[in-house]
Amino acid sequence: MVVNLSMVVYYRVLSGRLGSAYAQLWALMGVLSVLGNVTLGLNTYLVKAFSADLELLGPGAVKGRLLRLLKPGLIGLGTLAAILALLSPWLESYLKLPGLGLVLIMDALFAAGVLLLGLRSAQQGLHHFGWLGLSQAGEGLAVVGAVCGPVRSVAGGLTARLLGQAFGGLCTLGGLVGLGPARSPAPLPGDERPLRQALFEGGSDTLALTLLALLCYLDVFVLKHYYSDERAGLYSRAALVAKSFLFLPAALNMVLLAAAAREMAGGRDPRRLLKVFLLGALALDAVGLAVVWVGTSFCMGLLAGSDPRFRTDAVLALTRWFSLAVIPLSLLQMVVVYLLAVRRRGVALGLGLLALAYLLLLRLVWASELAVVASLGACSLAGLAGALWAALARPPTRLGPVLARAGA
Repeated sequence: MVVNLSMVVYYRVLSGRLGSAYAQLWALMGVLSVLGNVTLGLNTYLVKAFSADLELLGPGAVKGRLLRLLKPGLIGLGTLAAILALLSPWLESYLKLPGLGLVLIMDALFAAGVLLLGLRSAQQGLHHFGWLGLSQAGEGLAVVGAVCGPVRSVAGGLTARLLGQAFGGLCTLGGLVGLGPARSPAPLPGDERPLRQALFEGGSDTLALTLLALLCYLDVFVLKHYYSDERAGLYSRAALVAKSFLFLPAALNMVLLAAAAREMAGGRDPRRLLKVFLLGALALDAVGLAVVWVGTSFCMGLLAGSDPRFRTDAVLALTRWFSLAVIPLSLLQMVVVYLLAVRRRGVALGLGLLALAYLLLLRLVWASELAVVASLGACSLAGLAGALWAALARPPTRLGPVLARAGA
């Protein structure tokens, strides 16, 4: 809750201060969200591994796996940072940014996020959700404190996020104290080559989650390229309200991922967890949609500011339909995380085809904001139907006995 409220304050303050430059911030945050899924893909693999370590060998095995992956992790992070630096000039040109400095700050945010979420994956695997929540709350409060200061630029807004990550990292380290002596981690399927397995499975998870993030932000990137800053800024304000529906599954997924992975490690069927989480998320989304539909003007003022340009009939109608279109996308996020937790194959391929179809639709309908929103809703519903079939049609492979034999 604190995390979500901190982001509400963050975007609300900067929406009122940045004017048309807000479109630049929203586009950069979209890029950062996509890049963050490189972290989340590896995080997904690590949570599954840490959950198995805890289930079979105890917290010392979690510490052992952390130490084992430290060196290759830092090498991989350095490689990714170098690749991003090479791509920065192209990104600056495509998004029509005023300078390369904004992209470089975003690159630094990504690198810090890799380190932070890597440590948080250990907390998820250990089921230290109290410490995990404290870390995220500390990050959110630090961001709010920084952005409520004399921040008047896009660069200042990005720097506030960087300060928040630093504070959240300190809280995360506090939750990893006292794990005891390091032990050899629990062997996973294919773990005779642990680095190769981590890169393969983590890379597959990364690709799937990156494609999922592209579904969430392709509209932002394409419209920022084609629209003026003024028009893109109005669309970004509507997107700010609508895509707040993505915050709820993002929070629930941290628990679902670890819980489903632990059920798998113990040889239990995790599909009941998915059903419970989906029903809860759908109920909360329905309540949120009713609030947005009835009080669109209030929600826009709360999240984007009091500028009368944000409260025209056209913008308010766009916000309502946008919010409706995002709900199946938010549920799709949850099902995809579950599929990755139970190691279902073909997730990245399905999302890749879905993202390609969405991109083709955007190239056809970009001139109309409502048509863009309709294409998002159609693609999200199609993807959700396919993902639910893959998740519920048959039980996942029972990994518990496999792990038990491997550790014997």
